[in-house]
Parts: sequence; C-alpha cells; structure tokens
Amino acid sequence: MRIATLTALLLVTEAPVMAQEADRTPQQDNGSDTSVSLLAGADYISGEIDDQDYETYAASAGLAVRSGRFSLTASVPYVSTTTPEDLIVGNGGVLGLPLLARPTTERREVTRDGIGDVVVQAGYSAPIGSVNAFIAGNVKVPIASREKALGTGEFDYGVTGQVSRQFGRAIPFASASYTVIGEPEGFDVRNTLTGSVGTQVLVSDASSVTLSYAYEESASAAIANQQSVGLGVESNLSSSVRLGLDARAGVSRDAPDARLGLRIGFGF
Repeated sequence: MRIATLTALLLVTEAPVMAQEADRTPQQDNGSDTSVSLLAGADYISGEIDDQDYETYAASAGLAVRSGRFSLTASVPYVSTTTPEDLIVGNGGVLGLPLLARPTTERREVTRDGIGDVVVQAGYSAPIGSVNAFIAGNVKVPIASREKALGTGEFDYGVTGQVSRQFGRAIPFASASYTVIGEPEGFDVRNTLTGSVGTQVLVSDASSVTLSYAYEESASAAIANQQSVGLGVESNLSSSVRLGLDARAGVSRDAPDARLGLRIGFGF
C-alpha cells in the first residue's frame, strides 16, 4: 500500500513533507483505502542562548494511519540534551529547543536525558480548485519529566494549515501554525504563531528536493523569535520504504545554529 506521510515527526517544521503529500496524491485519496506506516527519526540540534551553548540528540518513533483524505499520526522521542541548567527544553515542533527560562542566576551546564512528550496530529487534505490544502489539529501530551526539565508538564494544543500548487515539477507552498501553550506554574508563557514558505522540486517520480524559510514565535519573552532556512531531500527506497534527510540553519538571534534530521517510514 502507499506509504503514509512522515509529518508526525516534526509537526510544525516539516511543511515540505506535507506539500509533497498534498500535491502528489490527491487523486489517490478519493477512495477509502487505508494505509499504515511505522515512522522513525533522528535529530541533532545545536545553538546558543544568552551566550551559552546547548546541544540535543533525539530519536523518535511513531505511527501514521491514513484513510482516504484523513490522517492520524503520533510520535514520541527519546531526548539527550546538554543545556544550561536554567532552561527547559521541549519537543513540540523542533526537538530540544529551549522553551522557558527559569528565574535563577545559576548558569551551570547539565546533561539530561529521557522520554519526551507525545505529539498527536489529526489532519485532512483536499484540493480546492487548482490548489491543494491540508489542515490539522495537534496536541502535545505531557509525559516528559518536568523534574529533569525535559518538558513543561502541560498540554499544548495547535492547528496547522498549508496550501500548495504544482507547476510542472515545482510545488511552491505556504504553511502556518498556531499553538496554545500550556502554562506551568511559576512561568509566564505566550501562545505562538509559526509560518513557512518554500518550494519542492520533483527531481524524479521517486525523489524530491525542498528549499524553505521558517519563522517561529518564541513561547517566552526571554527568548527572541526565530528564523531559519532549510534544505530537504526525500526518496522512495522501495514501494514501502521512504527516506527523508533535512538540514536547517538559523538566520536570527536565538535560533538554533544547526539542525540535522533523518526520517524513515515503513508502509504496510
């Protein structure tokens, strides 16, 4: 069966993947066929906040189910991060990014690891005239350790939308997400709006390359909003296995300096 989309692993930042799914399979989704995929991924993220470096490694596992135009995905990461002690890290959107700064003068660097928060997304894709559209709701289920500062211990809720249109082998797209951040006791947080634009180029029937720009509001006034540019490559290794590689570079203060990601999906 056709492999399901890989969007579960990075809900906010994987707009190129959603663009491809929306544009390359609209006719196939009219039926009621159901496909199931196992998802796996790995991420490396590094950056600097307030003159202090942080570094995160994460491995993710998930499941994607697609029936017609409807999709349901869920994923959970295992995170190992070395960060300043006064930062909480989170896996909603980009794994390991600093989310909240604790009100303390302690600046000791610590290493912590453990299971991150579960992220679940339910989506619907459909053509609107010559434009393909995708809309989804997502929720972050807080299972990550608050004591280790691997998560906030609160639920986050979000909605994501994307539009794209194919011109020959080029598929320009634009996406936006709004997230309601759960506010942990003792912290002042704000809801976030993110957006991205880019173009996917189909280099063959099985492979594609994507260039994109992303803007993400910070959940904390102590951390600046972030901008980044990205390059992604995807290819079918077989009729049931799809591989994706992506890299992003920060172009603004407090954005991660670098993020490298690997995605693989096994359809059956």
